[in-house]
Amino acid sequence: MAGEIVWQIMAIFALMFTSITIATLWFTHSSSKMKHKKEILERQIDVVDKHFNKMLRIECPYCNTIYKPNESECPNCKASTKKILYPEIPG
Repeated sequence: MAGEIVWQIMAIFALMFTSITIATLWFTHSSSKMKHKKEILERQIDVVDKHFNKMLRIECPYCNTIYKPNESECPNCKASTKKILYPEIPG
């Protein structure tokens, strides 16, 4: 009888240990999966920003000169007013 109680207590502790181990492994796996998805999303955003900025152009409203967005004023008439021409994104 005493031996049977000891085995039942050991079985309870074994089940608790197993369930805690499974929960820990599941949490670790899901958190690494979320981190990987976040890294992929950041890379996609970087690529889109890089290509979008290459396609973006500024048009001077006075002389209609088209120039890159990194210039602070129109290279032709030196006007600081800008009209942003967004690239057409294929759908």
